[in-house]
Amino acid sequence: MNSRNSHKARQHRLLELVALGFILLVGAGFFYATRFEDFLGYTVVLLAAMAPIAIWIGSGTGGIPILPTGVGLYWLYFGLPTLRGGGERAGYSPQHVLEADVTVALFLIVTTVVWSRFLRSARLTKPKAAHSQAMSDRTVVFLAMFGLGMGLTFYAILYSSFVGLLGSALGVVRAVLLAPMLIACYFLGYGKAKGMFSPIQWIIALAVLTATLVLQVGGLQLISGATEMGAALIGYVYTARKVPWITTILVAALISILQAGKVEIRDDYANIDVSAQMTPLLIQKWFEIGLNTISRNTKHESVSDRASLLPQMIRVQTLTPDRVPYLEGESYTYLAGMLVPRILNPNRGSTQVVMNLLDVRYGFLTREETRSTAVGVNIVPEAFANFGYLGVIAVGIFFGIFTGYFTRISISQEATSLPTLFAIAAMVTVINLEADLSYLMTIFFQSAVAVTVFYYGLRFMFGSSRPTLGMKEVV
Repeated sequence: MNSRNSHKARQHRLLELVALGFILLVGAGFFYATRFEDFLGYTVVLLAAMAPIAIWIGSGTGGIPILPTGVGLYWLYFGLPTLRGGGERAGYSPQHVLEADVTVALFLIVTTVVWSRFLRSARLTKPKAAHSQAMSDRTVVFLAMFGLGMGLTFYAILYSSFVGLLGSALGVVRAVLLAPMLIACYFLGYGKAKGMFSPIQWIIALAVLTATLVLQVGGLQLISGATEMGAALIGYVYTARKVPWITTILVAALISILQAGKVEIRDDYANIDVSAQMTPLLIQKWFEIGLNTISRNTKHESVSDRASLLPQMIRVQTLTPDRVPYLEGESYTYLAGMLVPRILNPNRGSTQVVMNLLDVRYGFLTREETRSTAVGVNIVPEAFANFGYLGVIAVGIFFGIFTGYFTRISISQEATSLPTLFAIAAMVTVINLEADLSYLMTIFFQSAVAVTVFYYGLRFMFGSSRPTLGMKEVV
């Protein structure tokens, strides 16, 4: 009884914290906004993005918070850029900005309503006895270490002469090695919050993660490294129920510095194959450029500016259907072909085919420019480009079912169970807001296959005939 009361008390404290955060963010928006339309649009997106967080905490069901994590980023990609005048700087009126924010909020509200139905119908089961805790700890540590090692192996291959031998199999190798890497980052945060790592194990894990991040940054892959650090922080925050503020601030500062120098460093190394020996000098130069850019107050894209998808949303809405006809579902027809690995179908199109289609169709890039770069287009403007507001509602329903189902199957499951691993893969997938729906589903399918192989491989290694690897730990 005391445990139940303590749990409810913690729920109330978390809900009060969410409410306080919402009030503070609304207050900051009120004082920062220069136009009432910007403040209104920002507030609508903020409310729609924070609602799933409050619902998930209030339900007490637990499980992997796929939707709360994913939609929370919509505040960063749409709400915050509204306050910073991203729409107006791109040449759009305040009314256009407000309309885009309302459309995004519509998607979030529909998604949340559908997703919440899965929480209401979820059945909670009592965890098993704690006698298998040692097995759970060992398994989580192994998952983290092995997954980090697989990620490091992939980036080491990219820097080696073996990468040319892989040919069309590179995509399969990427999916097999990087899906466990992202899951490992989540378990790194989870295990740290649970105190599962010994000091030596923690040092080794951080060393492997650092080496991987260095190779990613050397390959100018800032987003990949940010995603992995985000997965680790998410694992810790949702397990410990507290934010490691010092670590979060340091990570945010590091990303901001690198972001400030990203344009110049990419121009300098655009036509250079960076070797492992060149990486330390590249990173040092990148860091110096970023610091100098910030210290000189030189105009540069902040993290929120770089992440902004607001101009894409506004442009799609203003051009469709008056100047650009509806796609009428064309962008979704590529999904079936994208699910087939390139090793089985060498003639398969690029996984960025939908992104390229939208980039050229709406004038974000020319066809020639899509060969060397891309502009991310979120699933909401993609849905509007296909069917207008009906498309936004339909995709919201689909997204609610997708996130709700995988959250539900992870409730009251072991931290190392297959349903939980699927749910983590789904969560890591949905935090990529710059992808279209076909790309997201392709990445999730590849991750699910890799996770399944990874999971049954571990069962074989542990010699267990049980369907799970550790204790039933409610996530």
